Amino acid sequence: MYRIKTFWLLCLFFGQSSHSKELLLVAGLEKPPYVIPANNSGFEIELMREVLSILEHEITVVYVPYGRTYEIMRQIKADIGLTLIAKSGAKNEMLTMPYVVYRNVAISQKKSAVNITKISDLNKHSLVAFQSARKVLGNEFANASEASPLYFELPDQKRQVELLLSDKVEVIVMDINIFKYFAKSIGGPTQISKVDIHSIFPSTYYRAAITSPSLRDSFNQAFAKYIQSDQYTQLLEKYDMSYLLKTDSFSNAR
Repeated sequence: MYRIKTFWLLCLFFGQSSHSKELLLVAGLEKPPYVIPANNSGFEIELMREVLSILEHEITVVYVPYGRTYEIMRQIKADIGLTLIAKSGAKNEMLTMPYVVYRNVAISQKKSAVNITKISDLNKHSLVAFQSARKVLGNEFANASEASPLYFELPDQKRQVELLLSDKVEVIVMDINIFKYFAKSIGGPTQISKVDIHSIFPSTYYRAAITSPSLRDSFNQAFAKYIQSDQYTQLLEKYDMSYLLKTDSFSNAR
């Protein structure tokens, strides 16, 4: 009870101390359950909407191609850009504390009995990854994909899942929550029990870029309290984010 009261007192404080206005926010194209442009929803969009509402701000979202978020954010002079890391080009002083964790994994069908315990094991298998995976996942993955008998990248992550479930490729590499979303939509909840999840990659902690230093600081403080609230728990449950836990140490992430 005390935690809930504290959360809403924080909402009141920040709401009174922030200058309320409509904010322009730039997000990548469709990445369900994180970003769903069709109805301006998804875990990241709703999280931002809820935290910024604490500060009495509303958002208008612009969706852009993957990898161009910060570039377009600068071009259109937007207030906020989502799902960024230091390598995205944004200055460190613009970046918020991490607000979302992506967990890229290798996924194979159980019936294939694929043995993957480290990244280099991928070089033995036909492999499909998400767009720009070689850049995101580092040199070891780039080397393994180069040696793979078949490797390509797809911007359409639903197609990745379809290729795996139809036995067209042995392994796919993608975020586990994105896989769960598409696997359920293609074949129902039972598809999850038919695959092996190989957790061979480190987690990626993403930040937002905010042009206003004062808004960035206010966001960090509001977010730190928000993730302790029941509202955050409900958001996790709404999008079935079982691989994104409340115990994730956002404040300690690099």
